[in-house]
Amino acid sequence: IVMVFSACDLDQYPYSEVAADKYVKDASSVNNLVLGCYNSLHDVMYYEWAMTELRSDNGRMYAAGSSSNTTRLVEQLDQGTIVPENEWVKTYWNACYATIARVNNVISYLDVVTDETLRNQYEGEVLFLRSLEYFNLVRLWGPVFIVTSKVPSEVARDMQRSTVDEVYALIEGDLENIVNNELLPGKMADGDLGRADLNAAKALLAKVYATHYRAGDEKYARAARLCKEVLESESVGNPQSGSDLVAYDKVFDIGNEMNKEIIFAVRYLSGNAGIGSPFGNMFAPVNNGANVIIGTSSGYNTPTDNIIAAYEQRGAGADKRLDVNIAQKYFNTTTQTWVTEGNCRYCKKYVNPVTTQYDGESDWPVIRVADIALLYAELTNEISGPSADNLKYLNMVCERAGVSTYTLTDLPGLYDFRKAVRNERRLELAFENQRWFDLLRWGIATQTVNNYLNSELLYTEYSYTVNDIEDWQTFLPIPVSVIDINPEIAQNTGY
Repeated sequence: IVMVFSACDLDQYPYSEVAADKYVKDASSVNNLVLGCYNSLHDVMYYEWAMTELRSDNGRMYAAGSSSNTTRLVEQLDQGTIVPENEWVKTYWNACYATIARVNNVISYLDVVTDETLRNQYEGEVLFLRSLEYFNLVRLWGPVFIVTSKVPSEVARDMQRSTVDEVYALIEGDLENIVNNELLPGKMADGDLGRADLNAAKALLAKVYATHYRAGDEKYARAARLCKEVLESESVGNPQSGSDLVAYDKVFDIGNEMNKEIIFAVRYLSGNAGIGSPFGNMFAPVNNGANVIIGTSSGYNTPTDNIIAAYEQRGAGADKRLDVNIAQKYFNTTTQTWVTEGNCRYCKKYVNPVTTQYDGESDWPVIRVADIALLYAELTNEISGPSADNLKYLNMVCERAGVSTYTLTDLPGLYDFRKAVRNERRLELAFENQRWFDLLRWGIATQTVNNYLNSELLYTEYSYTVNDIEDWQTFLPIPVSVIDINPEIAQNTGY
């Protein structure tokens, strides 16, 4: 199905699939296939920031006026003017479905694993990964193709997109299977850190419920309960205050990877093994002369004036998260001066020293404790308003950040608490691919992006008007390569 969607030769049978039947004979070989599913997340993450942070009010293109093809791709995603031919959109789509195909392949071989506990674990891991990819696909595109097994090319040519509710039913069913039947261990052994455990599945299911349902629905309430179970678990330390959390700068420290703050992350390893992080070079400022990082730098995902102002308004210079997430200058060792003008601003969170370009060590957090603490505070507020309980989880994140905490007098009503927790989510989770999905979940993506586009200084440099986006532009277009295969596939509205 991946070959079909990427417009490859429809009649070619992949040699790897022919060989797999001879290769997959025992639990060890299935384990290798499971690890391959995790490895495929690297291709997904390569452009996920562009589908999320770049489209929000957190990240933007670094400069105006360039006519290069890459700049045009970035510009489309940055300003909501995406076309179905956008190569980055197509590549991200294909990467998601490639991961799903790997998962489906693992599921087809699970019977060779004779140890029931191990078989359950492998099934739980790959169902978690498939759920994660479908959750992103349905939020970014709406109706998408449900593929749960190998599909002959003649069938794939005629497939149609499944409804949003059908996609969510698949996601929820798989995650509920993991959680209700405890397919995954409560905590992975130290040698397997980075593989999904039961907390990761519970946290993802809570996020799915919180997105698909609203206050008053039983599953929305269950999302809050799942969050609380994760927060009270031994593996995350059952935090009660900011002092119980990992220091913010240490959460992302390459010398402190997979600390108790991290519930699930996409892992990278430097050392020229082909699994290093590319984001240091992708996000470092253009032409920095190796003063920020060795090798080519692209200046992608540049922090906006808007997000910097949000940090300054919240912490008045005291918010510890600003300097961890964003650099606004760098030191030029040749001139012995600080570069504070031009392209000197960059997303700092994933920029660490490398010896080879695109070969960094930084993991990318997908779900972490603060995310779930703030989600719990949000959900319980929407269900029953502010309380000492949900205020505790909001304040522990504020305490760690070094910003002022709240009292129930400060946040007396549902609306006041909602505003505070939404702002904290933005500042806490900046550049972790959460902001765009939060805006969609809250139903304020269009309004927020338009306010940002009309106030960001960069856009005054354009020789044309940057137009407001409309609601239909919050969905990505189905790649033209997919529609070329089957012209009967419905394109998203507006494209």
